[in-house]
Amino acid sequence: MTRFGLRLPNQQTRLIALAVSYHLSRPGAELNPDTLAEYEHGLAGLLPVLDSQLDLETAVLEVTPLQAVLLSTAMSSVIGELKMYSVFDTMSQGSRRPRSAATGFDDRLRTLFPEVVGDPACATMLAESMTMLRREIPSGRAREIIGEERRASLAARARKKRWQFWKRA
Repeated sequence: MTRFGLRLPNQQTRLIALAVSYHLSRPGAELNPDTLAEYEHGLAGLLPVLDSQLDLETAVLEVTPLQAVLLSTAMSSVIGELKMYSVFDTMSQGSRRPRSAATGFDDRLRTLFPEVVGDPACATMLAESMTMLRREIPSGRAREIIGEERRASLAARARKKRWQFWKRA
């Protein structure tokens, strides 16, 4: 199975942990749309690996093509959340009301990046960092690999002879 190795400085590890947490907070995010079964190797397995490396200077992470695509999508969603964070903070007028519709996003953001509590505008800088990091995720190549695997699977199914009950061996 193809895997992509990522070596991440601490802040990037925290950004990816935020994206994975965001992804997992969405109902049905780990369901394969083709089979409606949970992904065998989705992002749920990455969260404990990331959490165990949050205090390290550099984290090492291996992701499958599917995980790379899911991670890239999750990062895109989090970038939007972070860009709007300071606006929603201003609208909340200092109340403890959540700034995000994603369950637990605010708490996870504040835990991973405590500086956001004192200065919600820091979220905009985090969005910029997440945008740069997203470009480093090999999601384009991962999509190609997934497509190649899907085509190979369909071709193998097409070559497989159906049992023909009218023929005797």
